[in-house]
Amino acid sequence: MQSLILVDKNDLRDLLKEMIPTVNVIEPTDEQKDFFSLDEGLSYINEMGLKISKSTLYKKTADKEIPFQRWGGKKIVFLRDELDQWISDQLSGNTERINEVTNHVAEVARKKERA
Repeated sequence: MQSLILVDKNDLRDLLKEMIPTVNVIEPTDEQKDFFSLDEGLSYINEMGLKISKSTLYKKTADKEIPFQRWGGKKIVFLRDELDQWISDQLSGNTERINEVTNHVAEVARKKERA
């Protein structure tokens, strides 16, 4: 023979909470994130030792001097790997950029000699 057990709503809710494990949503830390918003990217860049202002970061995105993506057409995001590489290049004195500047200065000087 089967038994019938009567339980009120609150008791049933408490029993279900004990029986079903809850899922904890853990927000990724900055070290785990694969991408950053503009403000997060700025904080990350500054924490990595390259001190720049928010307006400078905006200018660098406008001039395409820093790698970034656009999500939804407007939101600027930075991919961690690309940002790490860019920061490394900036801190080490990117040789490509130095060569570009050196070649430009040499070209201008040659033009002045001819004139």
